[in-house]
Amino acid sequence: MRSEDTFRRVPPTVPYRPGTLVLRVPKQALAATVELLQRAGKKESGVLWYGPRDSAGNGTVVYVVAPRQEMSWGNYHISAEELARVVHGLSGDWKPLAQVHSHPGILIEHSPYDDRMAISTRVLSLVFPNYGRKAKTFPTGIGVHECQDGYWHLLNPATARRRIIVTGGEVKVEDFR
Repeated sequence: MRSEDTFRRVPPTVPYRPGTLVLRVPKQALAATVELLQRAGKKESGVLWYGPRDSAGNGTVVYVVAPRQEMSWGNYHISAEELARVVHGLSGDWKPLAQVHSHPGILIEHSPYDDRMAISTRVLSLVFPNYGRKAKTFPTGIGVHECQDGYWHLLNPATARRRIIVTGGEVKVEDFR
C-alpha cells in the first residue's frame, strides 16, 4: 500500500496573511458532509458547499453536494462537466464557499494534486482525515486551507475557529455519486 508521505508538498515561499472573511456552517451541513465522506468507504471523496455571500463577502452554507466523481484510495476527481451540472442547478445567489474532501490517513495538509484540482482559489478547502472518520470537535483535527499568492496555506487551529463558525440552520443535501 502506498504511503501518504508521497503526497507532501513544498512549504510556502510567502507567509500566510490572516484573512478576515467568515464562513457560517450549520451543524446539519457538517453532519451531512461527514456522512457523505463516510459513505464513500475507503476512497477519497469530494463534497462542495454553496450558499449566499453577504456584502462583506462572508458566506453561509445552505447547500451540500457530492457531485458525480471518480474516487480512489489516494484522490478523487470531479470532471468539469459534473461541476457544471451542479453549478447550473444552483439558486441565483448561491456561490461556491468551500470544497471539502477526505484523506486516507491522518494527514490534513493539501497534496500537490489537491492544489491542482481545486474548484476555485476563492473558497476555503477543508480536508477531513481518515475518510471522514474519528473526527474531533469541528474544526479541530480538520485541515482548513486558504489560497494566497497561489499557495494553499493550512490554517492553524485558532485561525480556523475564527474563520469557520458553526451555526444552526437548514441545508439542502444531494449525493450524485
